[in-house]
Amino acid sequence: MSANGPVPGNGPYGQQPAPPQQPPLPPQQGHLPPQGYGHPQQSPATPPGQPGYGYPQQPGPPQYPVGPQYPGYGQSVHPPHFPVAPAPSPQPRKKKTGLIVLLVVALVVLAGAGGAAWYVVAGSGTKPLWSVPSKSEWGLGEQEVDGTWFTDRAVVQTLSGGVKAYARDTGQKLWATPLPGAGNQACVAPSVSDGDVGIVAYGASGMAGAHGQCDHVAAYDLNSGKELWHRGFKVKDEFKTGGKLAVARAGETVVITTDREQVALKAADGTETWDVKKVVPSGCASGTYTGGKNLIRTTSCLEGDEFEGKRWTEASLVDPDTGKAGWTKRFGEGEAEIALSTSPLVLSGEAKGVFALDEKSGERRGELSEMAERFYLLPEEDGSPMRQVAGFGNILLMGMGEKESAEGEAKTLVAYDLDSGKELWKAPASSTVEYIPLRDTGGERLLAYVTDGAEKPKLVEFDPKDGAMTTVAEYPEEVDQNMGAGAWPFWHQGVLYVTSVGAGLNSDSYALVALPTTAS
Repeated sequence: MSANGPVPGNGPYGQQPAPPQQPPLPPQQGHLPPQGYGHPQQSPATPPGQPGYGYPQQPGPPQYPVGPQYPGYGQSVHPPHFPVAPAPSPQPRKKKTGLIVLLVVALVVLAGAGGAAWYVVAGSGTKPLWSVPSKSEWGLGEQEVDGTWFTDRAVVQTLSGGVKAYARDTGQKLWATPLPGAGNQACVAPSVSDGDVGIVAYGASGMAGAHGQCDHVAAYDLNSGKELWHRGFKVKDEFKTGGKLAVARAGETVVITTDREQVALKAADGTETWDVKKVVPSGCASGTYTGGKNLIRTTSCLEGDEFEGKRWTEASLVDPDTGKAGWTKRFGEGEAEIALSTSPLVLSGEAKGVFALDEKSGERRGELSEMAERFYLLPEEDGSPMRQVAGFGNILLMGMGEKESAEGEAKTLVAYDLDSGKELWKAPASSTVEYIPLRDTGGERLLAYVTDGAEKPKLVEFDPKDGAMTTVAEYPEEVDQNMGAGAWPFWHQGVLYVTSVGAGLNSDSYALVALPTTAS
């Protein structure tokens, strides 16, 4: 399909800015957000901006951010890495019998059609089945995005310069497609890929690969790698922070929101599917959309004078195909400002903290007592649910940092009962541990991938009643030590893919690692 809108950037596919000549600088902070969640409500006539997301690096900030946010729990802003010639690929090893989970740590940058080299890592613990080495240099500005997608035969990764597909059974590269134009950088990519279509937002990268603009969106056929369409959007973003565009994807619809416009498009061809302005009640702003398994709209409303009139918030379950609300519930001012999760449905607002709703009816479930007071809660406002949230039946798992901790940045995993809102248990907190609950596992097992400083990384299972943690598999230290920061897991049909855009500091940096789920 022909391009819609201008394409920023110049240069060949995969070309990266030259590394700085001076010693490396500290990594840049994430998106610099406009006012949004945690700020005074905008008037109904003005669509809200979409700031970035983050997790504070030191305890003590207010519950709701009032300025630039920092990288999220389990997330980092990573330096770019520069491509080198890949090594030849030996034959992949045969799979072990039984349940196999592949932990694939993706640290590769698009560089033409470069391939991957497979080798077996030696070490103690449950040995990796295979791994892919990555050679890379330290620099600035890689942006971490959510987009890891799956087809019948491929896992597709969104990287800084485009998308790459690997065969799920062998890991061999199937195709690689760059972003439109050149010199561009991905900034937002939701994980939903219904219809085998992946959506990536992007823009011209900044100096030395640092964060730049985020004002274009492209769609890809995940079976062939073909670009289906791309389009530019109006983004004010005068400081080129890249934090003004949100992409809410649900089903085969994508809602694009900037500080200048908001539009609902068909993911397959980029045509407008319904008018965003016509589906909200009179007196209400066009709202904030959050995608995932459901499409949820939260909006602020005003009746009467702007200074003395009645204000409230509303939450709606939106049909992605038509834009019509299946149900709409009214809440107090500042009460329902954003969806932390769309399935299970959990809302949050500055006025009343965090609470759950029934997805089908919108009726209230439990109020998650004291979550906002005890833990750092900085939701992502890029159109996707919070990445560190998972639901298992009646239990909500959230990876968070404790506000009152002698260790400073102490992180933990907390379980809540969605009906009563009560905290059931929490995992031991530590300044070095990283708990990442695994979503969409197809069962009721409470599984998480855990790293803890110099300790061996683990696949663990929690007892739903008391939170007792059992190690399912333990892996060699180098599995975690040799990979870049910000690794994130995606589960698909019994296989776990962990992706990262960064590069490890060690000389033997991993690009991909495949791990079994049972101890050897």
